[in-house]
Amino acid sequence: MRSSLPVLTLASGLVACLGACAASSGPPIPDKFGERSPVIGNHDGPPVDPGQAGTARFVHPLLDAFDAEAAMSVTTFLDGFYRAPGSDGYEASIEEIRSALFGAGFGVTDGYGLSVVSRPMETAAWTPRSASLRVAASDEALAKASKRGARWRAEEAGEVELLSFEHERESARVMLPLGAPGCRVAGPLVLELGALKAGDVLLTKRPLLSVEEEAVAAGAAAVLSDYTLPYCMDPSGEKRGHDAIFSGRVRPGATLPSFQISRRVGEFLRTASPYGARVRLEAQVSEQVRPLRVVLATIEGAERPDETVFVLGHVDGAGANDNAAGAGGVAELALTVKRLIASGVLERPRRSLCFVFGTELGAGAMAVAEVGGEPVAAIVADMIAADAERTGAGCLLERGWDPASVYLLPPDAHTPRGSGDTIAKDIVPNGLSIICREALIDVSYAEAARGGKRWSTREHPWEGSGDHDAFLAAGTAAALFWHFTDFSYQTSLDRMDMVDPAELRRTAVAVGAAALAVADARPLDLERHLDTLNLELHTRLNAVVREEAGPAAERLWKDWFRGARFWLKALTAGEGLPEPRALDLVSTEPPE
Repeated sequence: MRSSLPVLTLASGLVACLGACAASSGPPIPDKFGERSPVIGNHDGPPVDPGQAGTARFVHPLLDAFDAEAAMSVTTFLDGFYRAPGSDGYEASIEEIRSALFGAGFGVTDGYGLSVVSRPMETAAWTPRSASLRVAASDEALAKASKRGARWRAEEAGEVELLSFEHERESARVMLPLGAPGCRVAGPLVLELGALKAGDVLLTKRPLLSVEEEAVAAGAAAVLSDYTLPYCMDPSGEKRGHDAIFSGRVRPGATLPSFQISRRVGEFLRTASPYGARVRLEAQVSEQVRPLRVVLATIEGAERPDETVFVLGHVDGAGANDNAAGAGGVAELALTVKRLIASGVLERPRRSLCFVFGTELGAGAMAVAEVGGEPVAAIVADMIAADAERTGAGCLLERGWDPASVYLLPPDAHTPRGSGDTIAKDIVPNGLSIICREALIDVSYAEAARGGKRWSTREHPWEGSGDHDAFLAAGTAAALFWHFTDFSYQTSLDRMDMVDPAELRRTAVAVGAAALAVADARPLDLERHLDTLNLELHTRLNAVVREEAGPAAERLWKDWFRGARFWLKALTAGEGLPEPRALDLVSTEPPE
């Protein structure tokens, strides 16, 4: 490992620019990225300066007041539905959240707004009603399939029911991919796309969207897919994933009957196929033209009400962690903050808070248009309550666009989902990740101080595909709290038994502490934020030197930290934020 001495020399000029750490009280500077924070918090990432300012001001009150049981109740209600955008289940979930907020005084108490905004949907709202998959095969085929561990037996009609659901509360509801048409079809089973003839039913391991066009061209009667994400591995070693049904989708307006099935069902059918197996697919869905609704609950700021921090928990989806828990956690967070202000434990924040409940993509833009004024930051709560022992997932902070989107230096790494395509020219410096990191560590510290276990968390560069993307593209600071890698991710196994109420409470409190630390930033918070910023500066520049990333990477990170300093200074001073100004990438050399 390279000596840290030249790294400190390299960074010294910028450290002076950003403001010096308090040498007598600050934590030691690590000489490698990924070293644990110097406080009790178990965070894999740059260290955080300990202190009672910033997010620490809010963690203990939120932990005291957050009602995990109430959050779980809302989560359980939402998990009872396949919440496709605008569907009956989505509408019921929106109404449940709106009613809870209204009952607590949002929309009727001065300074606490409640509104439901809507826009036309491009396609009709889709609601699954029921579906079944049956196979007819010879006794020999069924016997051979059974020897391979299948659990089904022939019925009097000569068919075996492999999968079905009669109500969208059942786990097999995701056997109908989002947007699939209703159907009643049957046909011989074919395992290869090239062998497909008119009237056949294709069984594939590929995603439905990747075979749909060719299957339609060949005249297929239907398509079955037992595709699952390759990186979602069962941490228990019990192969529970064999019964997982992937939560997929078909293209808008698709007319080809399509089912998702589990790998266990797929293995059964592949064994039975050589013996002339025929399958029967039946599905009932309803489609209705209705507007897409989004709920907004606003706590008006005391000093700068036109500046807003958005907290988003999307309602749509078919899973408990993804994202019934996120919506339930954010709803309880809004109620908790209101209770704390009403009781005098917290002051009304300087800037406004807006809690948003809608679709994963689009609700944020609708909220900004409705609220108006100046968006300050956005924090997304998605998949925030995974039980670590059951799912294998831990809490993650996904940072917004920063130089790691251009220069990925180890051990800063992406999750198995991989990186999205960053619009590098639009990277705008901000200090939101500093505040979010402090929130994670402050929650861990508080839990340990209360006799609990250390909360292990991690972070990674931006990956995208959430509502934070729209804010980033507009030059607004944004970040995502989530859990990964969850073996039940986007499958039928993502139900309430995978949700940990203690994890839901911890993560929601971290989200709330970060949001409040931005909305109610004060001058007393600045020193801690800058000390934490300096610690990350050393971490990043050490990595640049060790990996020999070159002067372009060094310059980009220095420009980022300079911009983040100005952002934090304006935020804590109660001033308007600097005009969004992207990093100058013209003078940097793109990585090879």
